Amino acid sequence: MRKCLLIGVMILLGLNASAQLTYVGKSCIQNPNDALPNDGTQGCAENVFLFDHTPGGREWTWDFRYTANSGAAFFIPTAVGSQTISYTVTKADGSQESKSMQVVTSYYPNQPLFENKTSLDTTICGGKKITLDPYKGRSAPAGVTYKWFPNGDTTSTLEVDEPGCYSVEVIDPISGCSRSAKVNVKVCMEQDPSGGGSEKWYFGDGSGIEFDLSYTELPIDSLADEGSLDPQPELEDPIFTPTVPNTINESRAKEASAMVFDKSGQLALYTDGKKVYSGVDDQEIPFVGTNPLQDRAGTQGLALVPKPICSSCDFVNYYLFYVDKNTGLLNYLTIDMRTQDRRGEVIGEPVPVAAEVSDKLNAERSADNLSYFLSVYVPHAGTFQSIGVDSLGLISVLPTVNPPAPNTVSSGYVAVSSSGDQMAHGLVKDGQNVVQIFSRDPATNQTAFIKEINLNVPAPPTIYGLAFSPNGQFLYVSLQGDGTINSQLWQVDINAETGTLIIERPEIFGALALGPKYGAGEKLVYLTIDGQNTIHYFQEPDEPGAASAFTWAPNSAHPGVRVPGTTRLGFPNVVGAEQDQQSDGLEANYVGNCFNQPTRLYTQDVCSPMKNDVEWEVEGKKYKGKEVSHTFSRIGWHDIKMKVRIYRETQAGSTLNNNTGGLTGNLLNDFCTEIEFKGRIYIKPSPNVRIAEPLFVCVEPPYNGKLVQPEVSGGESFTYAWYTGAGVLLGPPNHDPYEKDQLFYTAQNFIFEVTNNYNCMVSRNIKLEQGCEPIIEIPTAITPDGQGPIENETLKVIHHFIERPVLQIFNRWGEQVYETDDLTKEWDGSFKGKIYSPQLYAYVLKYYARDFPHLGEQKKVGSVLVLTQ
Repeated sequence: MRKCLLIGVMILLGLNASAQLTYVGKSCIQNPNDALPNDGTQGCAENVFLFDHTPGGREWTWDFRYTANSGAAFFIPTAVGSQTISYTVTKADGSQESKSMQVVTSYYPNQPLFENKTSLDTTICGGKKITLDPYKGRSAPAGVTYKWFPNGDTTSTLEVDEPGCYSVEVIDPISGCSRSAKVNVKVCMEQDPSGGGSEKWYFGDGSGIEFDLSYTELPIDSLADEGSLDPQPELEDPIFTPTVPNTINESRAKEASAMVFDKSGQLALYTDGKKVYSGVDDQEIPFVGTNPLQDRAGTQGLALVPKPICSSCDFVNYYLFYVDKNTGLLNYLTIDMRTQDRRGEVIGEPVPVAAEVSDKLNAERSADNLSYFLSVYVPHAGTFQSIGVDSLGLISVLPTVNPPAPNTVSSGYVAVSSSGDQMAHGLVKDGQNVVQIFSRDPATNQTAFIKEINLNVPAPPTIYGLAFSPNGQFLYVSLQGDGTINSQLWQVDINAETGTLIIERPEIFGALALGPKYGAGEKLVYLTIDGQNTIHYFQEPDEPGAASAFTWAPNSAHPGVRVPGTTRLGFPNVVGAEQDQQSDGLEANYVGNCFNQPTRLYTQDVCSPMKNDVEWEVEGKKYKGKEVSHTFSRIGWHDIKMKVRIYRETQAGSTLNNNTGGLTGNLLNDFCTEIEFKGRIYIKPSPNVRIAEPLFVCVEPPYNGKLVQPEVSGGESFTYAWYTGAGVLLGPPNHDPYEKDQLFYTAQNFIFEVTNNYNCMVSRNIKLEQGCEPIIEIPTAITPDGQGPIENETLKVIHHFIERPVLQIFNRWGEQVYETDDLTKEWDGSFKGKIYSPQLYAYVLKYYARDFPHLGEQKKVGSVLVLTQ
């Protein structure tokens, strides 16, 4: 695992007659008597970095079976003591030179640990202190020194009462080998310091812009099935717009500059190639020794990069990379942030890591956000050398060399697309301005040449600034004039390999950049112009040609954004650590918000590893526990309260709890604080289902199945699903399972599910039993003489599945005119031998249901009209 960074300044071990320096990092291995915890610390062994910059060197063969086409290599030491490393340099003219060096390997100091961990998270109560002891319960190594982050304390222990990351570096003063461990200290329920705000760029003579994020807040979805009891609105259509920074910066850069942001989004450091400044208050950062920068970085040859260190806080150190245009070396300096009241200071001498490079230097955060990559153009190789900065130190890779054609001159900037998968730079080739496009792997920084696009514009003007459009389809290119020759601004369609001239002006055009570099939102492409107080930009950089809406045009409604100071030719090389989004705030959430159904309310422990007692209050009821369930009594909004009492576990409290099986809770623990949460939840309507039960299906004629017709309410629209009792969805040929009404032919169990437009679902188990319900049909009129429009001449009672029937008929005065217990006998409409017409008679039919005798005697009542002519 790649976890530990090469720590400290490189040690000069060799100097040959030609004064080419060979550097090597500290060579250290683990002491076998030091038992490390099983937390990945074993992967913290440092690689030893080697570098040789013999002029004209093209291939280096090292005796530990390592061959490279650049002077950088590394090896892993395996034993203490002195070791001779030999290598051969093959030069461009084919000649070879053999060299050797001595590397002395020593043991690391015993690993510092906090609670037997190299990295510990802990929480203290407000107003309390904690003592950090990296060798608590163990013997500290003899003769070592200590250096604590963030303030550079040199004591063996550290007492703290403020939140933050604290790390200690334990150093062997003889060998320089060191080990680190860290503690993230939180104060219970104390808010973390606010972030650094919006990304900003410093460039030119005190000039700069800041990026504000504007957006539309979407209404909070109170009908969501689960979520926070105190939700925050979601953002729609975020877009970054340029604004004027609140402060004037100290940058005085004609071209190259660099900036680095820490994990809170705060600007940590910036440089103009002459000096280094604190991003907190713009104070100049001192150099311990001579400042070697001297404005040598050229067009783009500066980068500030965080330095990941195994088991140490982010970030104890930063690297300042710069291209020395006088020597063609890419060097780095180390900035130690543990001094100058956390502003830092530049320590050590410059350490070269690449030779014969141009000032085209780009820095990117890796795809995994754990390391950083630099890409520097090597003119004689016609490609980019990659330098990785991670917790193992520096890894340098020069891809397959592709020497450029004669009469080719490197010019201007290098640009990387926002997705990280494309890279581009400019050349002047046979007097023509061309751009080269490379593919790039964001995970490894490896590049491969794809194509070359000729702008068909002779130099001068000369290619200078480059920037990809947000979608990567276009490449914007500035061609720099000199005051007598106009500058030009081009949009290049990468796929079509065609260019469109956007504008041509007598001013001197400088760099282009897509900004801001980090953050989710719509971004714009910016152009700097020498000697201005305005920055111009493309308002629609993903659109072709004039539709890209460049802000500098005659009578433009958007002339750009005014900036402080004076713009020059460069934009900064911007690098930022991944911002820390962790929060220890109190949260409460719910799952399920349908009426008449349980709602789960839950929270998580806060102030870990402290103990929490949680109490909820809902609709006047109180519950205890991190997770509770409540069924709300009505539809609509409800207030919810939650109180959390926080305790620091004591030895006595832990022992008592263990002995009582957890029944004593926090009885003997120390009370820390109590916090209260208030939230709201909306309870949605659930479907109401009514089915006339019990249900029976008859398998005898004249029946043809049972039609089940549920009545559904509790919503505006519904979806349905029918299943067998075993949970299998009903299907053809007899059923469409998504219809509300179903016709069944056999007795069995069913499940009926209804979901309303609020996404609330109810399920009903339906039992369909075998049984024939009585069928009785009695006409409403008869015509005894057969002359009327109605065909019934007698009163015929059609019946099925009844027993012991008795039919009684009454006239209007209540006299019984007919009675029979044999329904095969039909009444002819007469009373005492006479037919009275028209006459309305009432009837009562008493019977017993054949299949349901337990229901007792049943009745059917009605009337029949007797009609004759």
